[in-house]
Amino acid sequence: MSADSVASIVWDVMKSCVVVPIKRGFRYVISSKSFADGLREEVRNLENEAQRVRILAEVARSNLRNFYDCFTEWQQSADKALEEARDLLGDIDKANKMCWHGTLPDPKFRYHFSRKAEHKIDIIKQLAQKCSGFKELNDICFSAPALGNVAAPTPARIEGKDVVQSNTTTASASPALSSIKFRDNDIFESRALIMRDIMDALADNNNSVVGIYGMGGVGKSTLLMDVERRIREEKLFDWVAKADVSENPDIKKIQGDIADALGLSDIKNKEYVSGRAELLHRRLEDEERQQKKVLIILDNLWEDLNLKSVGIPCGLDNKVRGCKLLLTSRDRHVLRREMRCNKAFLLDVLKEEEAKRLFETMVGGKVHVEFEPLADEALRISAGLPFLICAMAKLFIDASLSELSDALNQIELSTDEGISAVINKVLQLSYDHLKSEEAKSLLQLCAAYGISEPSVENLVRYSFGWGIFQKDSSMKNARDRLFTLIRTLQASSLLLDNGGGDGFKIHDLVRDFVARFILRDHPLLLLKDKDMLARLQKEKLKSCTAICFPYINMKELPEELDCPELHIFLLFSNNESLEVPNSYFNSMRKLAVLNLTGIRLTSSPMPFQFSENLHTLCLQRCLLEDVAILGKLKGLQILSFVDSEIQRLPKEIGQLVELRLLDLRRCSQLEIIEPGVLQSLIKLEELYMENSFDQWNAMEQTPPTNASLIELDHMKNLYTLYVSIPDLSVLPGDLNVEKLTKYIIQIGNAWRWLSECKGSRTLELKLDRLSDVHRKGCIQNVLGKIDDLLLNGLDGSEQSVCALSEKGFIELKHLQVENSPSIHYILQRPSLIAFEMLESLLLKKLINLKKICYSHISSSKSFSTLKVIRVESCNKIEVLFPLSLLRGLPQLEEIEVVGCKLMQGIVEADDCGKVELRNLHTLKLRDLPNIKNFFSTRIAPSSSTSNDQVNTQVAFFNGQQVS
Repeated sequence: MSADSVASIVWDVMKSCVVVPIKRGFRYVISSKSFADGLREEVRNLENEAQRVRILAEVARSNLRNFYDCFTEWQQSADKALEEARDLLGDIDKANKMCWHGTLPDPKFRYHFSRKAEHKIDIIKQLAQKCSGFKELNDICFSAPALGNVAAPTPARIEGKDVVQSNTTTASASPALSSIKFRDNDIFESRALIMRDIMDALADNNNSVVGIYGMGGVGKSTLLMDVERRIREEKLFDWVAKADVSENPDIKKIQGDIADALGLSDIKNKEYVSGRAELLHRRLEDEERQQKKVLIILDNLWEDLNLKSVGIPCGLDNKVRGCKLLLTSRDRHVLRREMRCNKAFLLDVLKEEEAKRLFETMVGGKVHVEFEPLADEALRISAGLPFLICAMAKLFIDASLSELSDALNQIELSTDEGISAVINKVLQLSYDHLKSEEAKSLLQLCAAYGISEPSVENLVRYSFGWGIFQKDSSMKNARDRLFTLIRTLQASSLLLDNGGGDGFKIHDLVRDFVARFILRDHPLLLLKDKDMLARLQKEKLKSCTAICFPYINMKELPEELDCPELHIFLLFSNNESLEVPNSYFNSMRKLAVLNLTGIRLTSSPMPFQFSENLHTLCLQRCLLEDVAILGKLKGLQILSFVDSEIQRLPKEIGQLVELRLLDLRRCSQLEIIEPGVLQSLIKLEELYMENSFDQWNAMEQTPPTNASLIELDHMKNLYTLYVSIPDLSVLPGDLNVEKLTKYIIQIGNAWRWLSECKGSRTLELKLDRLSDVHRKGCIQNVLGKIDDLLLNGLDGSEQSVCALSEKGFIELKHLQVENSPSIHYILQRPSLIAFEMLESLLLKKLINLKKICYSHISSSKSFSTLKVIRVESCNKIEVLFPLSLLRGLPQLEEIEVVGCKLMQGIVEADDCGKVELRNLHTLKLRDLPNIKNFFSTRIAPSSSTSNDQVNTQVAFFNGQQVS
């Protein structure tokens, strides 16, 4: 071996054993700052990821799910790694303050720090990489059936819990319940006093069930709304849930209302009442273990409610656990004897002065002097009942002196029969004053429905099938007419406002009045049990026009009902094994509306195949084996399969050429719609397929094995469409969408973040990197008209959202953008007319988002109607608004910024002056490591503050200023 070879080997050995370690050691000493910066960066990354999965974990805990071991281990490792990294960074910060020879930290310390930091960086990177696999709820947890009474794991308190709790949540209960002050001018003194008593009773730990009782029309439900509002305002409970029980309790709906308030979304996956009750029971016990306070409000109890069947934990003495109950009933015995209320308060009639004040409020002020004697008489007859006072007051609006005198005389004749007779006489007058026969028919239908808060959507379908509207009415005209009729009935106090949205309530007194007096000769029957049929006279059944079984507990139906005059049959069941006999509808030749909920239809022929006049058929949560036989119902106009188990829509459905509405929502097993079926429905106006069939054929596929989207072009009357299209390639570019006026179109597997569809024209678009589907003509047409838009996966040439639409987003009200690397701005060209109607803006994981607006838009109306803005994990944005833009947002109510690494301030002070945001009520800032102040200036401030900075002020939270 030559000397050169030996030297080379010796050098390689020395390099690997001596030089490289020395070089590495010098790097550890010299580059300690770089290692510190790198470690801080990785800590921030992992903290953001940990925050994201903490939200998922809180949702999982709310639904009592079990965590996978790998997730639990990851959480423990991440917490430990972050804690050790923070300690290590704390050590280097201290060392930097104690310099060696007055210049640099101890080299030995820096060497050891850098080695540890390098190792910790590798660990944290691995943890962050593993966390990227925890994208959805099912990635971290699973639902397992509870074995016996197994306690769910008690969750640790999570910072930022408000992110996953529903809007019904409040902060922890305050002990100072007795100090409530009633300042509202619209709450009468007598009601304020009883509200105080109720609050005190709820604050007493000895009371678990508190009740309110009083006669019908005295205002129990109204008082309950005021109590609930006060409880939320004063933050007296961690969770508040409310459900209407009514005379015919729907246990599933009660469970659903409570679960929604608790964020218990997994209850939707439980089909049977018993399974839902078990899940709710476990959740409430879990809240008790965490020492959280839960209030459940149950309104309008008519008899004993089995709390265990709902899922509310209680003992043999009916003493509830895990929550408190607030109940209302007409009957004190129901509260005290059957529901075992600890305290039950009587809600009495209004005092004389309160009654007069309410009357004057309803008529719009003091009555004219010549009407005063009649007003005094009306108040005397009303006897302090708010329901009756409101009905009386409506008679005074636009009425002559003689008309009022006659009306009061008629009422006076019935006073000897008691207050119930007075109420019925007043209702009879209100009913007789209705000029619209359609309104009278709608009121009868509401009474036949059998519950206090009928579904408006179901009423549209029942009314259309019953023929309330003109013969050739379209579905759109029918909907518009229905809302007009509801307002007419509300104006007459025959229907009540339910406190929000388009819904309404029908008072028990009105429902009883309609059933007893209006439909005396052609009765409607609300059957509480099967035995009621046996007690009824055959003559009454033969004249009956409507029958409703509202969620009664029956194991079987009678073989046949002899009801030749029956037009409406509504059967709601929670017994999934209940079957309808083949002969059940044989005598009902005039049947026009049929609703079956929770029924097995496994026999063939189906029991209603001979219903020639059937116009509306609603099959909800039903099991159907033979759908083809429905093709014989040639007169059918409304057909709904919501939540039903069907696998195929056969060609026979295409024979229903009179069909106006087809609802297939949440038919999760529906995989085949035979080719040509949809295009055969030439009169169809509304097609609902949300969370249902999505196996569309491509247009060029031959032979076709399933429906294709191009069939929609043949449906010339279609204007409402809810549809899911996960495969972008099957979407025809020239699909005619111009005719649509109401739609939810889901393209790709888009998933909404902390929100639901809020508009009537919604597009949810999730793209892949190679897709240009948003450039297709049909999508461009939709983008120009939508009011609700979800964008996910944009990664093309467009740097701003406004560049996506050629027409601009003139009507857009709600915008949500996430996981779109190409987006740098929301609005890039201030001169573009865009976002002038925008109300909510939600931005998440836009890794390149720099600004909301590329430049200032002080002269534009863009964003001028914005109410809510939420920004999460957008790591390049440094400031949310320039002050000049903020000045143009007078309606702003909520600002939320979470996990944005470079965010330095919320407002950039680009000019001076004052901005008033008097509607702002929510400001949430979390995980913003670089935020220094609410304000950020373009130039770093010197030791002396400029005049501009001194003079810049923002007034919000009802006039309080930040400067």
